[in-house]
Amino acid sequence: MTYRTNNRARIMDFLEKNKDKAVSVVDIEKHLDSQDNHVNVTTIYRYLDKLEEAGELIKVASTYQLVDRDHRCDEHLHLKCKKCGKLIHLDCGFMDEISSHVLQDHGFTISCDDSIISGLCKDCSL
Repeated sequence: MTYRTNNRARIMDFLEKNKDKAVSVVDIEKHLDSQDNHVNVTTIYRYLDKLEEAGELIKVASTYQLVDRDHRCDEHLHLKCKKCGKLIHLDCGFMDEISSHVLQDHGFTISCDDSIISGLCKDCSL
């Protein structure tokens, strides 16, 4: 995105610092407010929508995560921690196994565009 206001820069900074988590608009708003940067919620939503349209973010339910360009998020599942919000890309050989199993045994092709398995990450399950 080429057009970047101060508010957009602050939002992007927050997203970059939290790129290993799925964050909500409320998380962004609270962070900005704590920094004395009061940004209208509509402004946050509009910018996140633009980032999503540009392929810079993935949106799952009502949370967002900055896209890691090394991952093809539409080709694998994601694991999301219910406690801390961490989002893990399941982009290993297991995806081939599970996709093959589901297709062969269940006649179903997995679409990973918005596929999330929720649970607890290893840090939160201790």
